[in-house]
Amino acid sequence: MNNEELLNTNILRARIAELEYGKTEKISDEVIRRIYIEETGKELPVEITVYRSDDIKQLQDYRSQGKDSGFDGTVIHFYNPERGINQSYTITRGSEHAEDNGEPLDWYYNGFGIFTGKVHNQYRDAEIFDDIVTMEINNKVSHDMKNHLSNGESIPQVDLRKYGIGHSLGGNLIQMLHLTNPAFESVYAINDAAPSAYQLALIDREFRFSIASHFNIDPNDDEQLYAIPPDQLKAFAEEYFKKSAGNIHHLTAEEDMLFGASGIRGFLDLGTREVINTDPDFEGLRTMLGNISDKDLRTLQMFLATVAPYYNEEGAKGLLKGMFGYDENIPVLIDNIQKEWNKFVFGPKWKFTGVDVNFDIFPLGSTNLKLPALVPNIPTELFSSVGKLRVHLLEMQGRLTALVGVIPSFIRILYATTGTLREDLVPHLEAIKGSAANILTAIGNLSKGAMEAVFKPDVPNMFNYLVDFINLAAIVKQEIANIKEELSNLWEGIKGWLGDLTKAVDAHGLNHVATALSDDNKRYEGNDMIISTGSHSQKVEVNLSSAVRIYQLGMDKYQDKKEVLNRLRNLYSQEYIHDFQQRTSRLMHSIHYMESNPRAFKYLLPSKNLEITGISVNEDIRPLDALLTDKFEEMFHDFDREIELGTKLINRIRSSIEQLFHEDQKISDIFDLANMKV
Repeated sequence: MNNEELLNTNILRARIAELEYGKTEKISDEVIRRIYIEETGKELPVEITVYRSDDIKQLQDYRSQGKDSGFDGTVIHFYNPERGINQSYTITRGSEHAEDNGEPLDWYYNGFGIFTGKVHNQYRDAEIFDDIVTMEINNKVSHDMKNHLSNGESIPQVDLRKYGIGHSLGGNLIQMLHLTNPAFESVYAINDAAPSAYQLALIDREFRFSIASHFNIDPNDDEQLYAIPPDQLKAFAEEYFKKSAGNIHHLTAEEDMLFGASGIRGFLDLGTREVINTDPDFEGLRTMLGNISDKDLRTLQMFLATVAPYYNEEGAKGLLKGMFGYDENIPVLIDNIQKEWNKFVFGPKWKFTGVDVNFDIFPLGSTNLKLPALVPNIPTELFSSVGKLRVHLLEMQGRLTALVGVIPSFIRILYATTGTLREDLVPHLEAIKGSAANILTAIGNLSKGAMEAVFKPDVPNMFNYLVDFINLAAIVKQEIANIKEELSNLWEGIKGWLGDLTKAVDAHGLNHVATALSDDNKRYEGNDMIISTGSHSQKVEVNLSSAVRIYQLGMDKYQDKKEVLNRLRNLYSQEYIHDFQQRTSRLMHSIHYMESNPRAFKYLLPSKNLEITGISVNEDIRPLDALLTDKFEEMFHDFDREIELGTKLINRIRSSIEQLFHEDQKISDIFDLANMKV
């Protein structure tokens, strides 16, 4: 065997990539070998080393500083220098609903990283991970070669051959790694999220400047990039990356939701593509998603591009600020302003000499106060908090203006993709838009003088300005609470919307792809192979993977029991039988010595004048108590019988499956190989 690709079928790649999600089993030496045996009927004659992103210290140090991008991946290294095998598979994981901390980081990356190109953290983590592991593998192989040479063994140097596999978001990442720095022999993208021209432009500097030159735009102006007609940008990008994309191979379910979305602005079609029909009764989403206006998509894209810097700066918690201009400091400031105002108005015992003034303070109602002729000890904390709130309000005004502008486009996108199926989502969007508009109106009503007066405590009517700010703060607090509630309701509705797309989501999964690629009598659940026989009305299905695990585990357990029983037998023989024989032998030897040398025992006589002329011993050595030996032999017999019956039962399970599928010799081979000790 030479260094030819080991994972050389779509089913092998899909099944092993499915392990990356860890629903039933993790990627491990044992599971990789089992899947390989199930699909090929052969064993893997290699040493397997698995490298996980969670185990790479450099990545973990980065994440410990609060920089977790959500990236997860694995590298599998197959190595056998005697057979000339040295190859690795970098597997990048696709989108998950949420990380351990509950944040849907993968979905943030789908929007900000792929659609707008503004976020690069998962790509960077994937790049670091692959580089570090490649270095470790090369160092390991180099060290191994030196050991062979020092032992006088002549083994030719075999360079590492790298392959990439990715599903969904992982398919995007593995393509991006190859397009920006070609390093893989082949890249296999299964139901992938296609790279976008914007994503490549904002990562690959040379490509970005090539775009700028070709379309005569400023390379540093993202708005000009997004304004390029998407069809023209797509054609230019696909031609630019045509050479490096030559060994990218796509495996795509026609009904896959991402394949349906790949026709929208900026997404590229690079490399070869094999399209499989996994559900003839479902036409997929491509036609439906084609109804979306490019103008609306660009509007959404531009909005997300302005939100992305907030996400880059503060992660998930920056999204709320990026969308609404609202962060966790604002409620603190509002509460502090209210508290300081109350201390200012109701705290000091002033001697009022001024005029009566009525303040209408929302939500407290009207309050009659006498303005003092001289303002004593105005609390600096009050003006400081109002000044800080002013800065936040100006940012909020900009973000909410952008949000109000994008919601109509989002509603049109919703109708284009779902028709009237999810009309229940629209009221939540309209309510969010209404609350945002109320805040904008309140900010707009705040006089310019009020905005400036917070820094000029000597302005005579500063009380009115402070009241304006307090009223505005109350409005902001209430409307933001309304927005948060509507966002929660909207998310529940969106989950229902995704439920409407169940078939498209199912077609996206690796199990669905593997089943579509397999024979008619085979399908996959989790990472188990289910085989069937018989007609449709009398169909019998067997979970072959589970059966092999039971067989392997059962045989291992009974082998362990047999080894324990042999150790017990040996201990029994040594501690009882052999010990009894030894003690009997020593006793007989002593008797023989006494009878042969009677004078040697003269010291036992009561007087020195007496002589011993002979000793005769009448021995009566009884055997071991039968109660003891019988108990042990009975116990050993019972254990032998249990092991024998258990092994026969396990073998009957195997035999029944082999008989059920008697035409498939590979099933017997799978049982044999699975039970071999690697």
